[in-house]
Amino acid sequence: MMGAMLALLVLLGQTPAPGTSDLIAGLGSGRYAEREAAAAALEHLGREALPVLRSALDDRDPEIRTRAAALIAKIEGALLTQPTLIRLDFDDQPLTEVVRTVGARAGLKLALIPESAPGLQGRKVTLREHEPVPFWKAIDRLCEVGHLQYNIGMPGQPGSREPVFPLYVIGVRPTGPTSDSGPFRVNLVSLHYQRDVVFVNPPQPLNRIGLLPALLPGPANEARPASTTNEQFHAQVQVAAEPRLSLTPNGSLRITEAVDDRGQSLLIAAGSETATPRYSGGYFGLTAGSTMQMQAPLKHPEMPGKVIRHLRGVIPVMVATRKPSPLVAPLSGTPGTKSFQNDEVSLDILDVRINPNPNVNQTSIDLSIRPRSGLTEAQAAPIALHGEFPIQRPDLHHQQIEVVDAQGRPIPWYHSSFDAEGARITLTLTPTGQGSPAEVRYYGLARAATEIVFEFTDVPMP
Repeated sequence: MMGAMLALLVLLGQTPAPGTSDLIAGLGSGRYAEREAAAAALEHLGREALPVLRSALDDRDPEIRTRAAALIAKIEGALLTQPTLIRLDFDDQPLTEVVRTVGARAGLKLALIPESAPGLQGRKVTLREHEPVPFWKAIDRLCEVGHLQYNIGMPGQPGSREPVFPLYVIGVRPTGPTSDSGPFRVNLVSLHYQRDVVFVNPPQPLNRIGLLPALLPGPANEARPASTTNEQFHAQVQVAAEPRLSLTPNGSLRITEAVDDRGQSLLIAAGSETATPRYSGGYFGLTAGSTMQMQAPLKHPEMPGKVIRHLRGVIPVMVATRKPSPLVAPLSGTPGTKSFQNDEVSLDILDVRINPNPNVNQTSIDLSIRPRSGLTEAQAAPIALHGEFPIQRPDLHHQQIEVVDAQGRPIPWYHSSFDAEGARITLTLTPTGQGSPAEVRYYGLARAATEIVFEFTDVPMP
């Protein structure tokens, strides 16, 4: 019981945190209350507890292994849905240095484009906030004082290991309706309304005996209307995550409130809410990237107001990022299959082929990646928590698979073939300034399901 009380005091901030090894041991305590208290204390430590929790996955006690796996998934998921806070404390500093420092604090590269813009090197800015601010606000403030622009849908530099966020030296960025939620930003791109009156009805299909319904007796032969009216009204939204993250939809966008300044609801009938996702390449060059576009259907009233007073909704997503330590598979050595594995996967290098044409700098690598056989229940828990094993998703391969030369420089590649059932992949490499491929790196993903809440107010009605 003393261990439970000590952990509770830690959570309340009334005593220094005990050694994490003591808390790991507490996960296997014979008392349920002490196991729960140790788990709560480790969860409270957050990122600091991850290394010792990962080492606990090999503990002999199955209770410790199971609880450690669950805590890892919970802590990593929580970190994915929290914004990166950035300190802004610059007084009359060169813009190029401010951009570099802000990027370092955000954990990515901010690239000024073009780097040789006139007057860029001599430009100085003051950028100061009383306390750290979320990533998107920091980027907005930087663009405001530095006369910069950014385009959320534009990818960074291909083949770069770290996320790259381009900033364009072409004037102050125009702003539109935005809504921030944690590390996510939702932009209201447009409101679209269209009303069509159709006078020519499409031809009627023939029935079984080859006759038009109009030639047969009965209700089908009644007069058809001279025209029909079709309406389309929807909001186009763009969802963006911080560049360190990738997004995939995890359900349909839901509009929870839509009302104009006359108090009229713009919600469509229950059961007919649908949203069409549209994807753009993210900062890792993914189909499942850092941005998505979706359409939210709305109802246009006969006598609409001048503005949409409130437009609120929820977007379910799966958010992911690379884990820091990859499985490394060297490509050198004798020909033949080479096998490598970590706690999650087995990776086989099946074949490496160099294009025989001396004028074509091209190499193909055949890989097989599968969930590692013999995973313990604790080791498999984080994978099972997020559903389908991610390697079966070819759109995630660019985030998980990296090929580098002997100097560690990433080499661009594309899929030549993909066998989902056998998890066999062929990568075709086209080096552009890099050396020959030296190793393949496979990164696991930390993933979490979450909902992005957005709200816009006083938007002009179309």
